[in-house]
Amino acid sequence: MGYQKVKGTQDFIGLDAQKMRLIQDKMANVARCYGFEEIVTPIMENTEVFVKSVGETTDVVTKEMYTFLDKGGRSITLRPEGTAAIARSYLENKMYGEAGIKKLYYVGPMFRYERQQAGRYRQFNQFGVEVYGKAGPMLDADLIAFGYYLCKSLGIKNITLKINSIGDSSSRNNYSKALKEYFGGCIDTFCEDCKKRINANPLRILDCKVDAGREEILNAPKLSSFLNQESIDYFNEVKKYLDNLGIDYVVDENLVRGLDYYTDTVFECIINSDDELNGLAVVGGGRYANMLYDMGKVDVPGIGFAIGLERVKLLMEKEGLFDNLDNSTEVFLMGLDEESKVVTLNLANKLREKGIKAELDYASMSMKSQFKTAERLNAKYIAIIGEEERLNNKVNLKNTLTKEQITISQDDLIKYIK
Repeated sequence: MGYQKVKGTQDFIGLDAQKMRLIQDKMANVARCYGFEEIVTPIMENTEVFVKSVGETTDVVTKEMYTFLDKGGRSITLRPEGTAAIARSYLENKMYGEAGIKKLYYVGPMFRYERQQAGRYRQFNQFGVEVYGKAGPMLDADLIAFGYYLCKSLGIKNITLKINSIGDSSSRNNYSKALKEYFGGCIDTFCEDCKKRINANPLRILDCKVDAGREEILNAPKLSSFLNQESIDYFNEVKKYLDNLGIDYVVDENLVRGLDYYTDTVFECIINSDDELNGLAVVGGGRYANMLYDMGKVDVPGIGFAIGLERVKLLMEKEGLFDNLDNSTEVFLMGLDEESKVVTLNLANKLREKGIKAELDYASMSMKSQFKTAERLNAKYIAIIGEEERLNNKVNLKNTLTKEQITISQDDLIKYIK
């Protein structure tokens, strides 16, 4: 059997790669408009970075991380998500010493060992943003609006914005106790993961993918009943700013997110679809007040979100949002003898230097064969150079769309095409 890619990974070739790059570029452009600057971190970190921040008992840490010992015996993990890595960089580079808030965006591959399905892969690409600083509910609302607008700017329409407050640490602790008592009598009928979650983090039972939809979960105590007044006021302010921005949202009291570091505001943009993508989150994030303190005793809150690029690509393909992508060659240069081949090589590079996509056949001098190549490359123009054209510094130029054919100076080729 020949070589095959690792299960749960993908190759992006040609047009597929172009689609992924287009998504990344559009997101980065919008991020810069919102005042974000790019950060690039390693794809591997010391395992402690994720255990300390993501949560020792989360599914990500206990079941999904790619972790190994390097030759020095150190435990290394391929990053399963971006927030913890950015937090590590923020602390290590002492960005907290800079004035004002810090707004960072990143894009790159993440790694999780999970069952492959539509929109889920073991290596996947993620665009994300993180903001650090004590800015309050207005920042939360602005970041939520940013994530929602990113989807709209890409042309994605069928999404629902869901928001919730999981409260501060005090509110969460009170709610966790109530859930532990509520689920205690029936937890034996839940999945094995939930049996562990009831002691480690009962909130994550509400987010279980296996037991989702069960009556016990739907009828569980609502987190809003356990929020203290400070958390209630904070969430009301967030909603007020979103209302002012004219952004439609749904308050989903079962929305808790799957990572332990979240506090107060959490949100997701959910896909509304008639296929297996329905219900998946294309954008997900929230506020985390204590992560930097737990990691490095720096009392600065953060908020962020991440977007899975593969899911965005699937959605955009389904909605026909890539139909105008043009991957064709602008000029195909055809040489009919060896010396003319040299001329086409020189002309091709001059065209490329001016940003014009140019191709040529490096071996064949057959006109029939080269026309087939030009057709395969969907060339807009075919520049033909034989002995006569070469000796007179000319090029026979054919427009494949209009079928018009003219003879011009080689020196004028770039000007004519541009």
